Amino acid sequence: MRARNDAVLGTTIRIPAVALVTRHDITVYTGSMPTQHTTKPLLIVIDLQKGWRHKTASEAAMLRTVELCKQFGGDVIHCRYRNDPASLFHSELHWYQFVDAPDTDEIPEIAALHLPSYWRTTYSCLTPELLPVIHNYGHVYIAGVFTDISVASTAMGIFDLNVPVSVVADCLATLHGEDVHLAALKSLAHAIGHQNLVTAESLMGS
Repeated sequence: MRARNDAVLGTTIRIPAVALVTRHDITVYTGSMPTQHTTKPLLIVIDLQKGWRHKTASEAAMLRTVELCKQFGGDVIHCRYRNDPASLFHSELHWYQFVDAPDTDEIPEIAALHLPSYWRTTYSCLTPELLPVIHNYGHVYIAGVFTDISVASTAMGIFDLNVPVSVVADCLATLHGEDVHLAALKSLAHAIGHQNLVTAESLMGS
């Protein structure tokens, strides 16, 4: 992936000078996150499914997410997508994929971890089933795909619940192109806080 100048929002992402790593002009926090409450953190993995696996666009981020799941110090769940034939995805977007297997199946690497799964038919993971779960945690982390759609909508929705939320920047991907991915990260930095773009390394064994 090529380097690019920060031209999307006309501003530079700045966070505390300690423990910073810059990847593709996206600055992410690599230090330990402070404990917000007495409860352990939650990692929400979004859509590590066969239909979204792409050799160059998403596979690397998916596999980094699997490794993070193995070493994360809190609880981990998998929020998975299924396309409901009665939804606007069919009637408005005329998109008929992801109704059933193999698209909706977990990739083998994440399936081997036997994570709790929460199904949804929406962009956001904030379903009635998952909302009570999220409120049990002092901090929520998000990894998976797509950066610009389900990750962004879920992260901002959790922020609106007054639950601290971070996205794991090096465990995110989109099939919509690098520019879209980077623009989504920049938007998230403004929406949920620059310090809440973190790396997988900072969370290993957290």
